[in-house]
Amino acid sequence: MKTHRFVLAAGGTGGHVFPAISLAEVLTKKGHEVLYITDPRGAGLQPVDKTWVVECVPAATLSVQGLLPKLKALWCLLRSVLHARRLLKNFDAGIIVGFGGYPTVAPVLAAFINRHIIIIHEQNAIVGRANRWLSRIATVMATSFEGTLGAEITDLEIIRTGNPVRSEMINARATPYPSLDGNSPINILVIGGSLGAKVLSQVVPEAILLLPDALRKNIIITQQCREDDIAMVKSTYAKAKQKSEIRVFFENISEKIRDAHLVISRSGASTIAELSVVGRPAIFVPYKFAVDDHQHINANSMVKVGGAWSFREVELNSKILAKFLKSILSDPRKLTTAANVAYHCGVPNSAENLADFLNDLIEQNTPQLQCAAFKENRLKDNRARISKVEK
Repeated sequence: MKTHRFVLAAGGTGGHVFPAISLAEVLTKKGHEVLYITDPRGAGLQPVDKTWVVECVPAATLSVQGLLPKLKALWCLLRSVLHARRLLKNFDAGIIVGFGGYPTVAPVLAAFINRHIIIIHEQNAIVGRANRWLSRIATVMATSFEGTLGAEITDLEIIRTGNPVRSEMINARATPYPSLDGNSPINILVIGGSLGAKVLSQVVPEAILLLPDALRKNIIITQQCREDDIAMVKSTYAKAKQKSEIRVFFENISEKIRDAHLVISRSGASTIAELSVVGRPAIFVPYKFAVDDHQHINANSMVKVGGAWSFREVELNSKILAKFLKSILSDPRKLTTAANVAYHCGVPNSAENLADFLNDLIEQNTPQLQCAAFKENRLKDNRARISKVEK
């Protein structure tokens, strides 16, 4: 395999950054060179390989109100595009992959001006605003979910590669779902995402304490929450002598997911991808302010096939959650069935799928590709290979 250079652009939140880093790791293992363009916020989320070229480009969002803020945003965007153009020219790669979010806009615009092949990856079950806008200048859209909403209205060729996940999650997939009987410990993992989730800090501890003592004595809670909520959550569990481990961040989150019988969490795309790769059932509480309600749509993709359950944040309280927890924890078959469904929804080789596609694409680079048009025989080859993922 020849060595190629690829540019990956991602920033903002872990939902955009983690898939990009997972892809970069695979590309590096295959001997390719990577330029990773992110923003200051994305740069602080996860350590990166020292062999990558890492550059920070300030992100500009145009979704601001008022003439002056918009002018400032446009000026920031222009400066970021010029900065990104210089980076792309110096690195001399043929393909850029944008992972959505406003931090990718400037690098992708720069790539368009520099006449690079542009691939955009959509992590969520509905195409985000940045990717909708960038689809006008892209060549291909890679998706995580089957039937991603909004993808069909673009003029792009759509391939489903899955959402790249961290290697430790793929390793955790080898561990079967932990068995449950009447007296075995029940491990419940509560995670609120990179920003934490106050609603989970409030509702989950109260719901656990409402469960019958005979059931609750077997439950072990592992909960990630915001620094501001740590004292409150610990105090609530301590009053009832509930077995628990509470932290702001877990270094070994893949092990926590691996050992969990049930996960209660937000429904970001990366969270869903990781839970399905490992094969663990979940109760999702979508973030109510998510753009285009994408977390609710993400959650529904798992709910409708039986791999998870979901509650709207405005509808959830401790009594409702306690009642539901009692119903599923008292019948381990429900958890086992959901775990099996989630497992079969997982795409552990998603990063490999995308890396192989990129390699094939750059080796078949033609003027037609640079004009965002594929030859039909090339499309058939790609569809045949990617169809294995969709099955």
